[in-house]
Amino acid sequence: AAYELRVRAALEAQTADDAVCALVEMSSGGVFASGAVIAAVIELSARQGGAGVQVLRKLPCGSLSMDAAAHLLQRAAACLDMDLVREVCRCAAGLSMGLPSSGCEAVLKACASAGEGSAIEVFDDFAQCGFEPQESLLTAVVSMCADSKHVPLAEHVVAYSRKAHGRVTLSLYAALIKVYGQARLWHKTCDLYEAMKREGVALDTVAFGALIKAAVESGRPELARELFHESGNPDLLNYMSLIRSAGRERDLPKALRLLEELERSPISVDATTYNCALEACAMCNDRASAEDLFRRMSANSQVDVVSYNTYLKVLLSTGAHAQASAVLREMSSRGLPPNAVTYNSLIRDAVTRQDTDRAWSIVQAMERAGVRPDAFTCSILMKGFKHNPAAADVDRTIAMIQREKIVPDEVLVNCLLDVCVRLRDPQRLTHVLEQFRATGVVPSMHAYATLIRAYGHAHRCDNVWELWRELQNGGREWATSQHEEVFAAMVEACLAGGDLRGGLSVFRDAREHLAAFPRAASIFAACVKACVQSKQAQLALDVYSDTKDDFVCGKITYNTLVDVLVRQGDMGRAGEVFRDMALKNVTPDLITYSTLIKGHCSRGDLEQGLQLLGQMHRRGIKPDAVLFNSILDGCAHKQMRSLTEQVLRDMEAAEIAPSNFTISILVKLYGRCGDLQAAFRVVEAYPAKYGFQVNAQVFTCLMSACIANGALPRAIEVYKGMPSRGCTPDAKTYQTLLIGCLRANDLESVAQGLADALASGCAGRLENDVVDSALLMMVRRGRADMAAPLLDEIIRHGVHISDRAVGAVRRGAALGETSAASPECETPTPASWRRSSFGSDRGRFGSSDSLGGGRPEPRSAGSYARRDGRGPIGAAPRRS
Repeated sequence: AAYELRVRAALEAQTADDAVCALVEMSSGGVFASGAVIAAVIELSARQGGAGVQVLRKLPCGSLSMDAAAHLLQRAAACLDMDLVREVCRCAAGLSMGLPSSGCEAVLKACASAGEGSAIEVFDDFAQCGFEPQESLLTAVVSMCADSKHVPLAEHVVAYSRKAHGRVTLSLYAALIKVYGQARLWHKTCDLYEAMKREGVALDTVAFGALIKAAVESGRPELARELFHESGNPDLLNYMSLIRSAGRERDLPKALRLLEELERSPISVDATTYNCALEACAMCNDRASAEDLFRRMSANSQVDVVSYNTYLKVLLSTGAHAQASAVLREMSSRGLPPNAVTYNSLIRDAVTRQDTDRAWSIVQAMERAGVRPDAFTCSILMKGFKHNPAAADVDRTIAMIQREKIVPDEVLVNCLLDVCVRLRDPQRLTHVLEQFRATGVVPSMHAYATLIRAYGHAHRCDNVWELWRELQNGGREWATSQHEEVFAAMVEACLAGGDLRGGLSVFRDAREHLAAFPRAASIFAACVKACVQSKQAQLALDVYSDTKDDFVCGKITYNTLVDVLVRQGDMGRAGEVFRDMALKNVTPDLITYSTLIKGHCSRGDLEQGLQLLGQMHRRGIKPDAVLFNSILDGCAHKQMRSLTEQVLRDMEAAEIAPSNFTISILVKLYGRCGDLQAAFRVVEAYPAKYGFQVNAQVFTCLMSACIANGALPRAIEVYKGMPSRGCTPDAKTYQTLLIGCLRANDLESVAQGLADALASGCAGRLENDVVDSALLMMVRRGRADMAAPLLDEIIRHGVHISDRAVGAVRRGAALGETSAASPECETPTPASWRRSSFGSDRGRFGSSDSLGGGRPEPRSAGSYARRDGRGPIGAAPRRS
């Protein structure tokens, strides 16, 4: 008694610490405190900032009596203090006799009301310990699951009742129907009807009404009609449900027939029932039927504000704006002043017609009539302004929210933020967000995603990361879809702001969720694309290595990664990515194989390239021209002539026509093999066979092959014959010709080639060293008089010449030297080349000494002077 007096004295003095100390001393002394005393100490501690759980934890083990535990559980269940419930259960676990029945009932009710995730386990534990809940408790627990929408617990309890008692009572079914209704699981409600019929449960009027409503909501009109007729004595609510069902089916005649049937019955029809039929007219957009029904309702004095609002909706949707004004006047004459729904309908109609002034005038009339705008009003305005936003409308709406003290809901917040995003005004966006936070509104996940995207596109990375940290530190539970939306927005914002490392770090941090994100592959694809474009592909490759086991990339992303690795020369990792595709059941395509084969061939690993080609054939993938050319190029680099020709035959067998690129590869191969005859033969044969015109690249390769094999005169003949084949030499052609002539010490040909390059406008694309070497050669050979006019022409064309070359030419011209070289190294000057440029004559392929003819015997450059009526390219010139 002394212990309890000390505790009560501390309670009366409102000193929680003293009360807790006295209670601990009491329990330590072996005296059981009553549940009421412990509950009073806990309540006092909670009011003064403490926690009831901490009070219990300070008590010695086993100091809680069975009655005290039951009392505490009932108090904790009443205020849904689940922490206290758990702690009492933990303390009671040390009691040899366990919890009393009243304590078990309190725990189950608390778990049901709070939606406790472990409720099913608790229920099963009680049942295994011998607790046998009565039917009334089971019904109460299921009913309490309705508010918390704890569907699994409700279904578990019903299943227990069926197993324990062999049946389920109507009251328990009714409670489960209520749970399904709160969770809007209408299809499950309908399924209960069949179970009830099998078990022979007789339905009452309330059950029939709930089932009919569920059938209507789940889109099962046949079941609704079956239930309606089976009810035997349908009441007004059942008729209303069927009328609503007919309206949703767009079956207005059925809805009106039901109304007429109801009017003929002894049941009294009120305005609510008529409104259901009028709503069906609105859903069917039948203005004539709505007008007829509304006249009948007015004649029977069965109209209210809802009736006028529904009728007004019909008129506005059909464009009867003048008649809508008359309806408003009629409302006032009947003593039914318009409400917020009425004005919101008018505002929605105005913004739909893009009549902003009209919308704001209705808002002003609304306020003058004493009807306060609500969150719906503001949402309607913002949705209407979304497609043509104006800063003034946004500011005006925000001012109205503040003036009318409107508490923004999620829809309004999202609408306002969406309009601010469209305005591309980050400052206003930040201002709106701060105002909402000041009112205590917490933006939704969708709102956060919208904000992050907006700041990202405005390149406000600081605001982006501030929002992200706010989300990370907020302790909010995210649904998977919400997490993905915000995650995608964050990565997108980082990429838009150029923060590639930040975006990829977000991607890496979310790896544990990637498997549940349907858009993970597309988000990573955007990251890879951004990294490749900014030449930071290694960042994407590192993230891929870290996260490749957490999601499946798309085929395009895999191909991009393979291409990046091939370009870097890392064929080992490219092969690993290729194997990852197979492990993830992503089928490689032509692009995948082409990239890998090209990489192997360009690095001399021809065997691996051919293995991949065989694998392609087995998969039924047909190679294209690019792939065949890659293999041909690899064979040509290794001078594997027979294999090259075999691949060429395979290419033709696959009905893939060789191209100029193919011919250039073959010319290079035959040039390296020293077989100019074969090189000239393919240049002659394949264009004629496949109907394409030889381009400058092929001619340049042919000239290079001739020069490499010591046949400069044939290279010159190829050059001279290009115009006759409809091909204009390019800078590479002139450069190849000049280098060959420089190596052959052919001064006149160098001078003429440089003059032709200047005349064609290609001199500016020649390598500076080649031009310098040509000018210096002329000076060294004592032909500064030839170099000086060329230098002037080169400078006039804006071509950069080194100071050394310019100085040498100027000094040589000033000294007037005409010959500085020894006589034995002079080359005779071809008279015809001095008269005209290389390409002015028109030779022809295919004459008696055509491409592929015998190699001419060596001659000096002078012997290849151009003459009228000369032979074709590659043939020996006629002697005069």
